[in-house]
Amino acid sequence: MSINYSDRFEGFTSDTLFALEYPDGEGGSANGDAPQEYVEQLLVVLADWRQRLLDGSRTDTDSYQAALDAVREAWLQYSFRWEGGPSLPYPFDLPQRAGAS
Repeated sequence: MSINYSDRFEGFTSDTLFALEYPDGEGGSANGDAPQEYVEQLLVVLADWRQRLLDGSRTDTDSYQAALDAVREAWLQYSFRWEGGPSLPYPFDLPQRAGAS
C-alpha cells in the first residue's frame, strides 16, 4: 500500500500553526508547544518521503518539493508574525511568470 504523503501537507499554512497554538481562538489559552511539535512530526514524514525518493521507491519529487516549501513557508510566517510586528508578504515566493523556466 502506497502512502499518500502529499495529503498530509494539503492546505498547510501558518494559519494551521496559529490554530494549534490557540485552539480556543486568539483570546483563549495558548499551547505554545503544539505548533513546533506538529512541524517536527511533519519533518519526520518529509524525512521518510525523502528517503523513499532517494532509494527509488517513489518518484513524486515535485510533490515532495511542494510539501517541503509549504512547511518552510508556514514556519517562516508563523515564526515572524506577531501583533505589532512587521507587515510580511504571504507567501514570500515571487509570482510565477508565464513562460518562465
